This record gives sequence, C-alpha cells and structure tokens, in this order.
Amino acid sequence: MDTSDTESVGEHSHGQQVRIVLDSSSASWSELGSDAYSSDEDDSAEHEGPGQVCDVKKLYEGETKCNCCINWVEEIPEDMGPSAEEESESRRHALLIRLRRNHSDGKPVALHSIVIQSSYLKSILGQVFQEYSGITTTLKKLVFKAPFHCFFYEWHRLEKIVREIDDPVRKSHARLLRKILRSELKETISLSNDLSQNGVITFDYLWTIFKPGIDIYTFEDGYDRIYRLQSAQYVSGMGTQYFQMTVHEIDCEGDGFGYQWKVIPIHNFPGTRQIQDLDAFPASCHPRLGEVKEALKKRGEKFRMIHLNPYYYGAYKGVVIDGKHKRNVDGRIVVDPSSFSTFTEGVTGLIPFDSTSLKQGMDVSDQTHQPTPQYRGPGIPGRPMGCRELIYFEAAKRPELTDDMLHLCSAYVRGYCFKIKKWVTFHIDHVQEIQWHDGAFESLVLAGEYKKLIKAFVESHVENKDRFDDVIEGKGQGITMLLEGPPGVGKTLTAEAVSEKLRRPLYVMGAGELGADPESVEESLSMILEAAAKWDAVLLLDECDVLLAQRSTDNLGRNSIVAIFLRLLEYYRGMLFMTTNRVEAIDPAFQSRIHLTIRYPSLDAAARRQIWERFVRTPQQESTLQPQDFLELQSVDVNGREIKNLVKTAQLLASHEKVPLAIEHIRTALSVSSASAHFPIVGSRRD
Repeated sequence: MDTSDTESVGEHSHGQQVRIVLDSSSASWSELGSDAYSSDEDDSAEHEGPGQVCDVKKLYEGETKCNCCINWVEEIPEDMGPSAEEESESRRHALLIRLRRNHSDGKPVALHSIVIQSSYLKSILGQVFQEYSGITTTLKKLVFKAPFHCFFYEWHRLEKIVREIDDPVRKSHARLLRKILRSELKETISLSNDLSQNGVITFDYLWTIFKPGIDIYTFEDGYDRIYRLQSAQYVSGMGTQYFQMTVHEIDCEGDGFGYQWKVIPIHNFPGTRQIQDLDAFPASCHPRLGEVKEALKKRGEKFRMIHLNPYYYGAYKGVVIDGKHKRNVDGRIVVDPSSFSTFTEGVTGLIPFDSTSLKQGMDVSDQTHQPTPQYRGPGIPGRPMGCRELIYFEAAKRPELTDDMLHLCSAYVRGYCFKIKKWVTFHIDHVQEIQWHDGAFESLVLAGEYKKLIKAFVESHVENKDRFDDVIEGKGQGITMLLEGPPGVGKTLTAEAVSEKLRRPLYVMGAGELGADPESVEESLSMILEAAAKWDAVLLLDECDVLLAQRSTDNLGRNSIVAIFLRLLEYYRGMLFMTTNRVEAIDPAFQSRIHLTIRYPSLDAAARRQIWERFVRTPQQESTLQPQDFLELQSVDVNGREIKNLVKTAQLLASHEKVPLAIEHIRTALSVSSASAHFPIVGSRRD
C-alpha cells in the first residue's frame, strides 16, 4: 500500500471516530420521533409541503463566520460548510434542532435552539403563548432558543393542550415537540419541584419562581408592598452578579392612572435560601397573603380617592422624602402629582393599563446580531433604571382603576408641603383629613363691621370671580386686601381664619423663599401664583413692605423685584392678603392695585380681655382663673401675640407643677416679660 493510501485510511479512521462520538452523544435526538409515527412513504416525501414530515433534522454548528452568528450545517464540518437550513430536504421537517459545540459538561454538543416549521405546531404554540407578545404564528419559522424559560413557565398548559388534541397528525407533531422539550427541561423541572417542596431556592434557579406577570411581595421602608412582575434577568458586571426584576406599580400623574416601572435586585447568594427570606418573593408564598392584600386594597382605595380631583388638601404627620433626604413633618399638605411634575424633575409619564408593552415579550426570530449590553448596575430599588421612553396617552382613553388592581397602588403620593415650603413625596398612610377650625373667623377679636366687610368681600369674590374682568382677558380677576396696623392685632390671623372658613389651603409667602435676585424671585413667584390659583388657595404675603418697598434710583435690584410683583399679580386669579405695619413704605404703584385696605387699631381693654379668656379657657388645660383675674389682666398693655406667648409660658409652669393653671403662673410669666412695667400688681397675691 502506498503512502497516499495509508494517509487516506488514517484520515477515514479519524473521521469515523469523530462521527461515532458525536452520534453517540446525540443518539437521543435521533429517537425523538419514535413515539409519533414512522414515515415509510419515502416515495411521497418529496410531494409533502413545508413542515409536514413528522421527524427531526439534525444540524451542527459549522465554522464560525463572525463573533455573534452561528453557521448551521447538516454534516460534521471538516472545513467551511454551507448552511443546511434552507435546503429543500431540511424544510420538509416539522422541527429542526440545532446542536452546537459544548465545552462545559463533557458533552461534545448541546441543544442551542429549536426551529418550528410545522404549521400545526405554530398554531398550537399560538395557544400556549397567547398571553405573550412578540410571537406571530404565520411566520415562515419560529425559533426558540435554549434554555427555553417560556416553555418551563407554560409547561402545564402545553401538556394540557397536547392531551386535548384529537387530530392524529396534529397530535403527533405536538408530541414530538413535547418530547424534545421534556428531555431538555426534565432535570430543571425535577430540581425546581424539589426546591419548591422544601420552600427554598438557589440563586441559579431564581428564574423558576419568578414567572412574568405574577405578583411579588416585598417589605419596603417598613411597609408591605405588592408589585406586578414584568420581566427578570441575570445581570453580571463590575465583579458582581444579581437577579434583576422589572416590576410595575400603579401611580397617578394628575389626569389619570397608569403603571410606573422600577427595578428590584436580588444579589447573588450561596447555597439555598428560604423563599420568604428573599428581599422579594412571589406573593403566593406569603403566609398571610389574604390579610396583606386586604390592607393594601384599603390603601389603594385611599390612593384612588385622593386622586379623584386635580388636587387634595389634607393634613400630614410623618416622614416626607425630599430628594435624597427624609424629614419629619407635622402640618398641612396638597397632593398634586401634576404640579409636582411641572415644577420638579419628577415622573411625567405613565404606561397605560392596556399597553401591549406590559405583556411578557418573546423573541422567536433568528436574529443573532445583538448590541453588546453595557453594565448599568443594579439601580436603586424603587427607582427607574436607565433610559426608557414613557408612553403618553389621553386620560379619556385610560381604563378605569378597578377594585382588583387596588393592591398594586403606590404607597407614595407627591405634592407640596406648606410646613417646609417644598415639593416632596408623602407616604399615603400618613395623609389624613383636616380637622377644620370652623369657629376661627367668628373668634377674631375685631370690630363687627370689619368682620362683616371682610366676609362679604371674600364670599362675593368666590361666587363671582369669573364675572369681573379687565379689558385684557384674564387680567384683574383676583382680589388683593391690605391689612395694616400695629403688631399682634390679628392681621395674619384674619387670613388664616378666612382660609379655615372657606376650607381652602393657606399659602404663607415670605421673602426668604422667593430669593434675593430678580431671576429667582420671578421663578419662585410664578410657581407660587400658578399653584395657589389652581388650588383656590388663600395667599398671604406677610410683612409685604419688605418686598414691595418704594423704588429708588440707587437700587435697581429692588426696583426689578417690585416690577415683577406688579406684572405677575395683575394676572393672578386668586385671593391675596398682605399685611404690614409700615404701609407708608409700600411703593405707590402697588397701593393702586389694592382692592380693599383695612386698618387694624390697637387692642383696647375689652379686646385684650377677650383674647386672654380665649387662650386661657381651653379644653387641654384646666384653669382656676376667676372673672376678677381677667379684669386685672386686661389692664396690661400687650398685644394678641404677646398674650398667647404669656399664656403658653404660664401653662408650661402649671404642667411642670402638675396643677391647674392659676393667676400666679401668669404673674410669674409677666414678671420676666417686657410687659411687667404695665402690670402694677405683679408679685402680689389675692387674699
């Protein structure tokens, strides 16, 4: 035998050895069609249409063409081989299974993907994945790639559909696919069932319990939360690995409800872990799910009620979220997500309830060119991650927030806090109804004609504010009242009492929040006037002479601020109260824009007695003061604010001694105050 014959034999023996190894490792794939029916009609095979032969065609990974594409060939490649998928013989098969080189578990090949060519199987899979988006059963072929998570999630549905098929050809195709998938998923299903029965999970098998579309439970900031799972994936980068879940909650942007998305990560952990010990886990695993959902439903009802109107005026006592900071607040608020988005960088768009983007997506194309994903990090739990286009839609087209969705409502609402003068986020559990002080206006220590005039002026504006207009539309529809007088005579209290009587928000505007330069003043004032007009608020500018002092030639900055006020207030549609004890300092141009000016006189003895009695006789503090004690106190020349402070000091003394409030406590408070010179009996005691 010559040398060429020897080399030929050697090469042939080597090729046979390769085929033996590969054929033995994939022998199971060759037998997958054995339980359907054997096709002996070879002569009629060429006349059958695409996908009609109930058999499996083996394809192998050929020589690499590029870094991301796989070249599939029919024979074990020695050099570069052509793709075999488009050959007429391959197209006759119901299924193509693609086997690629494997380097992990000792097997030379592993299942890469399944190509569905059978029209019967396409129809069946359309039923199996009817709740998924991205699958079109009329395509030439459907490609499902390993590890076949979607088939794992819908395994029971697939088996049920296969059992119910009557047509023998259709059933044989379905059984063939089921057998392929069962051989691929049986180990995963078995281990998943074992973990589930023991109530534990491993990090690698987290995906098996987080099926897209389920409700997941988590405990955030001390509160129960339930989210709807959109998708989940394993993410690696920066030396760490985590399981990232994209979830949805129901939120409101002002004119309707929709879904807001956020991410929740579960970081890698060794071994097994109790499912209920995870940072987030399927809600169905919660031992008190019924109780939790009922509590969340009540919270959702409150969430829906608060957002029925453009804004909600309420009381709040608890922690607010101010950017990255948290602080305790006790005061009144306005829940207004629309204005929050306007004046901050908050969320400005939601996803409609009926959007197809909410369905679990499925890629059944054969596109393998994918951009390399960049590591973004796990994000901040409870915050959107990365860039995503939000969907805007008309409120009239939004589905209603039904009772079965209430448990998914957000635990937070957004709005304005009057206490700290900031747009913040509130926890809905701490939002309460306001306890109105209905008698506040009647309790004003003010001459009867003054109260009557203010009441008539205010109520007339509320009833007829759209009837009065300027030559220019939208101009001059508001009212401005100037309350002038010495300190402590009730100017500020008048505005507060009016807001209580009208049950409207009170916005106290100060020079500190407006800024010092014209640009910041205009920006802040525009926001305040727009928000106050929307809320029908009572706007109070206390000590207005600080901002509206007369213009001069040597202070251009102040001149600009006064000009800004004059221009913006011309178009303010609401109710503005201004107070001052230096009316002569206000710029004349502004005085001409005041609709009503009320001069508050200094308190006389009768007024002071009325104020003393009001502050002393309260349900919260027992008192032993007699009528003659008030006769003595009314002679002290103090204003209303000083009386309030004196009574508070005396009450603290009485509380410390654990005795009722007595005249001696008030005398002690007076003895250390600036009013002691006007109180001739300080230090004496009644017999």
